[in-house]
Amino acid sequence: MFPVGKIAAVVGGRLIRGDATAPTRIVHDSRAVREGDLFVALRGRRVDGHTFLTDAFERGACGALVSNPSLVPDARNVIVVDDVLAALQRLAGAWRGSLGATIVGITGSNGKTTTRALLAHLLREDPAEATVFSAPKNYNTEIGLPLALLAMPPTASIGLFELGAERPGDIPPLADLLSPQIGLITSIGPSHLDGLRTVEAVATEKWALVERLPSDGLAVLNADSPHLRARLAETPCRCLTVGLEHGRIRGRIVREVPRLVVGVDDPPLRLDCPLIGRLNATNLLLAAGTAHQLGVPTEAIERRAQTFDPVPHRFQPVTAPFGTILDDTYNANPASTAGALRTLARLGGRQTRRVFVFGEMRDLGLDADRYHREILDLAVELNVDLIVPVGERATAACRERPSPSVALVEGGQVADAVRRFCQAGEEALVLVKGSRALELERLVDRLVGGGSSSQGPLRAPT
Repeated sequence: MFPVGKIAAVVGGRLIRGDATAPTRIVHDSRAVREGDLFVALRGRRVDGHTFLTDAFERGACGALVSNPSLVPDARNVIVVDDVLAALQRLAGAWRGSLGATIVGITGSNGKTTTRALLAHLLREDPAEATVFSAPKNYNTEIGLPLALLAMPPTASIGLFELGAERPGDIPPLADLLSPQIGLITSIGPSHLDGLRTVEAVATEKWALVERLPSDGLAVLNADSPHLRARLAETPCRCLTVGLEHGRIRGRIVREVPRLVVGVDDPPLRLDCPLIGRLNATNLLLAAGTAHQLGVPTEAIERRAQTFDPVPHRFQPVTAPFGTILDDTYNANPASTAGALRTLARLGGRQTRRVFVFGEMRDLGLDADRYHREILDLAVELNVDLIVPVGERATAACRERPSPSVALVEGGQVADAVRRFCQAGEEALVLVKGSRALELERLVDRLVGGGSSSQGPLRAPT
């Protein structure tokens, strides 16, 4: 990282008690501060980072970026600015300008994190290889993306980042900051509709990433999305289309369980990966196509796909005493939930009991009730044996459309109800899916009962 003096100059700040220190990392959570970090005192809706300045310096911070110097303890390398977030973004922009790496920006309604993790794995011969940087967690916001960029070492030759959008105008400044050479869009669907209102607006917002690619850049697109196919003529640069039904790289699902196997004719590929589900087949194709464009030989892509470690809480099979839980608790929207339900229906045998813990899908705007009704109707149509709603809108849909397969139970009794139902049969598959705010991963922990989180014994219908 730049020395604190240069950081102050880049952000237009006033440096108090400065020295020649170059921070090890840029950190905005005082609990994560280690010796040599620069602490960024951001003001949020609920907390003010200035409150934690003393804690940050006690943990070893070498300096801090602040807007209120009166709250700073007696410490060195304090950089004072009017707006800490704007300063953080300026610093990230300067750091991006110093990097000579190929940058990949990934956005979409579903699958961003899984696709990023897959691509990182396919690009690395060794999982610890430092030449490929993959952004931590899913740092994809106006705060997260600058922090992710600032964490990228100058020695990395490829950087992989996500861009998120909750309202119109979110993607353009993120794309301008990231300045990627490759833009990848995983999907377009109903997500963040409280801010974006319509699926067409979602598509327009995600497409802003492609619009900001350089003329010699590359757009990698899910061609199975009609919203993306309709925009292909507008692509300002070279374009690689990928899909199961459309696209330059066309995949076919050979097997869905216990591992996903996808075949491709051109380039010749057999992708055998410890994932499940049609949505993950598309994510795998997108990652493989991008890796091939970045120079990874097909034989290396095939070999590395076999050893991918699935991202926790994203359609992850987890062993439970009564069978297998499909832990898809990180988030939910109608497209991803419908895809997960269809996969649930295709798994197991004739005697398998299938359960859907139907978590509410947040941030769906004015049509939220309709989307919940449609998901319930799909679960009933697919003959899911037990549907247990969690959250206000999911419960309301189940009350409005009563079905013998629906069980309305109090929130604290969901685990017991699911466990009793599953233990009455020989084998059970339980899909747990809902929006992040519901924290349904806690329910998964209760169902597992402290057991292993290894991949469960999935099999195809017999």
